[in-house]
Amino acid sequence: GAKEKDIENMLELAGLHIRVLEMGGLALDQVRVAARAYAEWDLHNARQVIEREHSLASCGERIHDDQLTLIARRNPVASDLRAIIALAKIAAELDRAGAEACKIARTVMHQSGRPGRGTSRDARHLADLATSLLRSSLEALDLMDGEMADQVIDRDRDLDAEYAAGLRRLLTRALENPAQLEVTVEAAFALKALERIGDHARNAARQVVGIAEQAIPGRQSVP
Repeated sequence: GAKEKDIENMLELAGLHIRVLEMGGLALDQVRVAARAYAEWDLHNARQVIEREHSLASCGERIHDDQLTLIARRNPVASDLRAIIALAKIAAELDRAGAEACKIARTVMHQSGRPGRGTSRDARHLADLATSLLRSSLEALDLMDGEMADQVIDRDRDLDAEYAAGLRRLLTRALENPAQLEVTVEAAFALKALERIGDHARNAARQVVGIAEQAIPGRQSVP
């Protein structure tokens, strides 16, 4: 009957939620390992990130397929439909965060020149901020906590400011040592990748806010 259908829909939606969280755990680990590979100039960690790229892509493809199946088979009510679409959008942001981690890992694999101590320190600091944002975004998703998600959106501004400061320091060092131009360019790409990971965490958090608002009538997000 209708009640059984509602329960089945709820269980399938919960299953999709769990799979997105599992994908989030893998994406978070990819970011952590890639950042460590860059800061420590470690080929082993960089190779590990590249080897696991396919696993993250497979998770994303499965979630996309599950989303389409859920919509086609279950004919979900409007609120469930919005949640299904939001979860799929979160999975897409996680996939993009993983792609940025792979860019960082490929910089290490390229081995054109190890970044200096100052650049490694800036990369480590940005990586700490980016992984913290991604972790908090996933915690907000796990708990469907809109207020926690709002905090992620606010904190992304701090990461943007730290990225701009890190880039200024990198360019100052480059002017002092023009021979290191290729290393500087690759370092700029690595710092940008970390900043983008923060953006993907923020975008995922925005989707969590949307799901939480429909679950708690009258709740408004921070503008």
